[in-house]
Amino acid sequence: MRELDKVLKEINKKTPKNNKDNKNLNTEERRQLLSVNYRFLDAEAEMKRLFGSHVVNSENRASQGRVLKKSKFASPKSDWPPYKRNGLSMENVETKDGITYYAFRHSEQYQDVQLEFLSAIATHNPEALLFLTRRYPYHVDSLLQLSEIAKQSGDWTAAGDFIERALYACERALHPQFSLSTGTARLSYTKSENRSFFLVIFRQIQFLTRRGCWKTASEFNKLLFSLDPINDPLGSLLSLDYHALSAKDYEYVIKMHDEWKTDGQLYPVDLSNMPNFAYSAAYAKFKISEKNKSTQEESGKMIQEAIKKYPLVYCRLLEKLGEAEPTQTVPLTQYIPNEYMDIMQLSYIERTHEMWKEPEVLEWLKINADLCLNYTVQHPEIIQQKLLCEQKDEIPLSVCRYIVLIDIQKLMSYLPASVTSQSYQMYDPLPPPDSTTMYDINDRMRTRGNGSGTPQEVGGLINMLQNLLRQGGERMPPATPELMRQMMAQLEQVRQQRADQPPGAFPGAENDYVEEYDDLETDENDYPDLLQEATEEEQEGVNHELNHVENEM
Repeated sequence: MRELDKVLKEINKKTPKNNKDNKNLNTEERRQLLSVNYRFLDAEAEMKRLFGSHVVNSENRASQGRVLKKSKFASPKSDWPPYKRNGLSMENVETKDGITYYAFRHSEQYQDVQLEFLSAIATHNPEALLFLTRRYPYHVDSLLQLSEIAKQSGDWTAAGDFIERALYACERALHPQFSLSTGTARLSYTKSENRSFFLVIFRQIQFLTRRGCWKTASEFNKLLFSLDPINDPLGSLLSLDYHALSAKDYEYVIKMHDEWKTDGQLYPVDLSNMPNFAYSAAYAKFKISEKNKSTQEESGKMIQEAIKKYPLVYCRLLEKLGEAEPTQTVPLTQYIPNEYMDIMQLSYIERTHEMWKEPEVLEWLKINADLCLNYTVQHPEIIQQKLLCEQKDEIPLSVCRYIVLIDIQKLMSYLPASVTSQSYQMYDPLPPPDSTTMYDINDRMRTRGNGSGTPQEVGGLINMLQNLLRQGGERMPPATPELMRQMMAQLEQVRQQRADQPPGAFPGAENDYVEEYDDLETDENDYPDLLQEATEEEQEGVNHELNHVENEM
């Protein structure tokens, strides 16, 4: 009993500390930094502020047609197909310490569409992917893949439209209580059904920046970070400061720099020890003092501290801007950062160098560099060649995803062999090793095979699995090829059992076919434009889209 009492006392001592640590993840300061203002997610409103309501409204009137339900995330286009619920939804998983965790769900119908999508991707069949999207115009992964194909073909307009449609589909599936303004809504990236939402937001940010919608892009970047700020699965903290600076939201950059604390695993505990935030916060402070016509003493101290810790950022900025480097920087070039730190610095320079070339900014930067470079040469121990975090010696998988998605070619060479040696699809690049799915895809394939599938459909699944084994069998985990062979054997048995049966003779299949024909009738009512013979203009658009896909797949 004494031993039991001793154990209970130890537990009681530890429990308050653990609860305190959990509560620290949901402080008022953190909620404010993660809170998203829905008003700033409206790209169309920002376009009106930039170019005037007359210009934007005239463009909208020129393309009048069907009108979809208004969205907070996207601006539905008049030429989009009618929306009908396709089985994508969201559930409330749990609420813990004031933070609510949500998860997207796939209905059986959506699961079947997902299987068709995976089959089209595995067989590199562009016609199948396009046909699937025309039948299910709001299937998110199909839209992600088509956007990537259009982007690689140089059709940025179509690529952006696919992403906006995917974003619209995700928003229509959100849980009624899912609120981004509270700063307490979370999604787990390990759940495969959630990852599409993360990726759609990342892509939307890229297209918004191309359109010059900096405020909207910044708010979406904040949204992306807020979904999982601890694990940051797509490296959104590496660009959060850049988009906020582009949107002239200088106060937010400084607040993040001063108040946000990480757990010290992926990033340093204090953002002042990240090169991007060290330089960006100083830049923001300078801009605020310039606007208020106040002293630049504080901004000068901040930029000097940043240069002392990360002198190569200063050297590379000057090189990028075509400016002569001072002689004091020569001995500093020997302090090469490790790969993770180098990614941080190079990413920042490639993104922000245009901001630093403003004459008044560049002059301020050079003046303060002259005041601190000699000190840095004499005290090289102040230089940070590694990030002050647990994963400082390796490139985290989340940062690898950031590199794959960000379209900065100079960063691609930093990807480790563990990434470059494997194949991945852009609709789900580098899935986490502990990935989970709410349903067993293999089981769904078997269930589907035992349902209304014809021998030809079963044969298609067998061919798909054979192609996967031939193309990537060596890179799969050891147990996966054997599992796929077992599935192929089971599917072959099903095909042989049904080979001599006429269509409609399968046990219990009559209702399945009735459902299929009912679905077709529903599609005809809801999607008449998808089943009617295309006009010459529509057919030309389809052929144009198909050519893009065929060139890339």
